Amino acid sequence: MIAKDLEGLAVPLKELKLQKDNARVGDVEAIKRSYERFGQRKPIVAHRQTKTILAGNHQYQAAKDLGWDKIAVVWVEDDPETARAFSIADNRIGQLGDWDLESLVAAFDELDPGDFEAIGFSDIEVEDFRALLDESKMEEIVVIRKDDPDSNESSTYKKDTSYQEYLERYGNRGVRSVILYYPNEEYGRMVEDLDRVGELLGSPDNATTVQKLVKEKLDNA
Repeated sequence: MIAKDLEGLAVPLKELKLQKDNARVGDVEAIKRSYERFGQRKPIVAHRQTKTILAGNHQYQAAKDLGWDKIAVVWVEDDPETARAFSIADNRIGQLGDWDLESLVAAFDELDPGDFEAIGFSDIEVEDFRALLDESKMEEIVVIRKDDPDSNESSTYKKDTSYQEYLERYGNRGVRSVILYYPNEEYGRMVEDLDRVGELLGSPDNATTVQKLVKEKLDNA
């Protein structure tokens, strides 16, 4: 469960305390799937004197839910202000990066689809990233061109083969994507609202939630 090189850092869960007023709401279920597949490969961080977890509260919860009795910990002796600042920084800094779409999609292609959930992605999300990559590539595709590029005549055009290849590749997928864009200030609220509506409808994912809402609206039209 705990990586061999971390075993020397293992501490009984009962000795640790969750941080009060943790500003981050994490996905414990996703961490549990990762722990079940890979085990713990990086330690959490806790204060030596208070035994309070500064980084890794949700890892602790996941380990507890899985029935673990120990978890690997790195101890620090920060003053209260530094401890609080580090806790927020640990959560925030992880949000600031972005994905290299080509590298991410290439990694998806190399993975067993059965591992997608273990790394935190649903099948729909994987297809969304594939669609985003295709969309970014569309800017590089010449959709139409002259039969004779050296000719001054402009009456005869045909679709470029790269565009046809894109259509065929997208058409052969088992899953299609609908990508919705929201301003930054509305995105978080929409994600939370979709989760809440999904719970009310008993939906397993956002795609099913949207599908049910559309069907309900059409049925009542």
